[in-house]
Amino acid sequence: MTFGEKLLELRRAHGMSQDALAEQLNVSRQAVSKWERDEAAPETDKIIKLAQLFHVSTDYLLLDAPERPRQEVPPQQSPPSSRP
Repeated sequence: MTFGEKLLELRRAHGMSQDALAEQLNVSRQAVSKWERDEAAPETDKIIKLAQLFHVSTDYLLLDAPERPRQEVPPQQSPPSSRP
């Protein structure tokens, strides 16, 4: 799934128009449209805002992964042993 496909899916899932998203990011609707068509890519600060807005990681947005990553809990690490 490309960045543009993910952005389109996330925007629609959140019931946002391109205009509403553009306003939140302080860009034009045309910029959002180009991102969704993979004709252009947003600047780093916009990618961070998108990740925060849609509650996903920047890795999810940027990496070519087929689906959203699962929420995984990191394994518990044992505290260092206090043996002398």
